[in-house]
Amino acid sequence: MKVTYRIYKSKIKRTFSERYHVNRKLLGKRWESFVKWGHEKMTIMFIPHNEKSIFNFQISKFTISFFAILFLVIIMTSAYAVKKNAEVKAEEVKLLSNYKDVRSQILRYEKMTNEISDLVDDIKPDIEELYSLAAGSEDVGNIWEQGAEVKKEMTPEEKRIRSLLPEEIFMLRELQRDMVNVTNTVKTVGNFVNVRNTVINETPSMIPNVGHITSLFGWRRSPFGFGRDFHTGIDIAASEGTEIRATAPGEVETAGWSGGYGYMVRIKHKYGFETIYGHCSRLAVSVGMNVNKGQVVGYVGATGSTTGNHCHYEIRLGSVAINPYPYMSKIW
Repeated sequence: MKVTYRIYKSKIKRTFSERYHVNRKLLGKRWESFVKWGHEKMTIMFIPHNEKSIFNFQISKFTISFFAILFLVIIMTSAYAVKKNAEVKAEEVKLLSNYKDVRSQILRYEKMTNEISDLVDDIKPDIEELYSLAAGSEDVGNIWEQGAEVKKEMTPEEKRIRSLLPEEIFMLRELQRDMVNVTNTVKTVGNFVNVRNTVINETPSMIPNVGHITSLFGWRRSPFGFGRDFHTGIDIAASEGTEIRATAPGEVETAGWSGGYGYMVRIKHKYGFETIYGHCSRLAVSVGMNVNKGQVVGYVGATGSTTGNHCHYEIRLGSVAINPYPYMSKIW
């Protein structure tokens, strides 16, 4: 078995060796033939039309092949370069068109940014006025400096970036900061207004009845002809039976006859306020009732010490009568 294996191995090795040498000799002959062909000379002659001598020179096929290949390479490279140049030009035209579109958009946004900046500058005084009203002081503080970055000298890199970017970008940052400050200020004013509205809704803040004022709060000539007297309220004349409404929510403490006031309603409100509605022809509430703002509590009449149909409207803070006029709004 081992002898047979060695015999086959020897045959295979010999076969490959023979083929190798045969192929090597064949390749060698072909290479020699190629080299011989390449070294063959070709004569190139230039024959002039006059009697001058003929110019000729010899050149090998290798040299001719080299220049032919070089010429083909140059032709192909040139064709590729022309093609790429055409593509680059087409891309350049496209980019130029896109640049014009982008530039027009940038100009439009620059205009819009400037308009927004002008609007913000216009509303700043109004915001400051609102803030001063809410704060109860003309000192608005530094409401426009909230959230502002501490100014420091820019590094060369920051200066370079700033020189490359449009100035409107940095303007937008300032506008963003201003809008944040406006929002915060409006929220502050809004909170103040909400609290104030709550107080206004809970305190006297409307006209008790339709009519016209015939007598104001303060010293006046007595309507009964006895010199001067101090009027503790405001008289609002109207026809008999005109509805009288509560000027704030509260609890009825008095509802009935009260001497010179005639039929009178007295309501207790929050924050120490009391309102009085005198000279009613008849009443619509009773003691202990909780009434809403605008609810009918009586009707205009001429009961008690009076010279005609009217409602004597009085506001007291604690036990002191105050002028009702600043608390009388035309809005029901």
